[in-house]
Amino acid sequence: MAAAISATLPSPRRPLALETLRLFALILVGIVTAPYRRTFYLYTWKPLKDFRRVGGDARALIWMVRDWKADKYDELHSVQVAASFCAGAALTTLSWRKIERPSWLADALWLFSLMCSIWAVITSIQTKSILDDIPDKDQLTNALSDAEVQRMKRVILRYRRTPGIGHWAMLFIWQFPSMSMSYAWCSFLAGLTVYVCTPFIWGQHWSNQHKIAIVYLAVFGLGFFTYCWTSVFVYTSEKSFLASTGSEAKNTSALTSESVAGDMEKSAGLARQGSLGKADIAVGDRHHEGTGEEPDEACARRGPRRARTNLLM
Repeated sequence: MAAAISATLPSPRRPLALETLRLFALILVGIVTAPYRRTFYLYTWKPLKDFRRVGGDARALIWMVRDWKADKYDELHSVQVAASFCAGAALTTLSWRKIERPSWLADALWLFSLMCSIWAVITSIQTKSILDDIPDKDQLTNALSDAEVQRMKRVILRYRRTPGIGHWAMLFIWQFPSMSMSYAWCSFLAGLTVYVCTPFIWGQHWSNQHKIAIVYLAVFGLGFFTYCWTSVFVYTSEKSFLASTGSEAKNTSALTSESVAGDMEKSAGLARQGSLGKADIAVGDRHHEGTGEEPDEACARRGPRRARTNLLM
């Protein structure tokens, strides 16, 4: 993604500056999409990249959009459910006060979580309205007109010839509901952690609140470790899948090249045999003109020589 973003930016004078800009964009995108990287890659980044890659192939674009639209609807529905539940949890905890003098950071994180949840629900509804501008599943067939295909492409990608600012802004819009929902849950858990650990933050005397905080941190640590560990497995599986896909494409290309080379060699061999046959016929005709011998008799006498020629081939 960083390479595509840097391609739309002004070209620096030195290659070092270009590489630095590319690395900075890569790190920034990795940090921003870390909580929802899998969702971002499967439902936003990879589909839009494939749409750009197919270019003017209307048939391929139609079937790719057909599958992507259904997946995007499922993603937005899941976002609405998760964000609504997170908003309810944040509203409940904002009125929950059992610890004296809690840190202001807990309330700030919970309010941030509430706002992200609300915007996740609102923007998911808006994004669904954009999806409604795309033809229905029954209409996404090869019978779709070229003008409608181009309109559908502009609705999704927001560019005519080359990706620009409008395209990257649209990419941000497509992934914003999932981003808001992920940030809502992250900030909610962060606020809950700060709130429960208030006795440790203020250095209060040992009490039952410290014991509660220890139990909470143990459960939270186990869940967080499991989440990170499964994320590593997902990342490695994704990399191995992409590597296997690339190797299969290379093998297919190599087999195709070998098949083409074999067909060319076979054609060349047939052409050589045909040229030798034509040469024998010409020799026979000249022999018949010079000796008056019939062509069949001359060919019969040249039979062993033809056989030796074929053996040499």
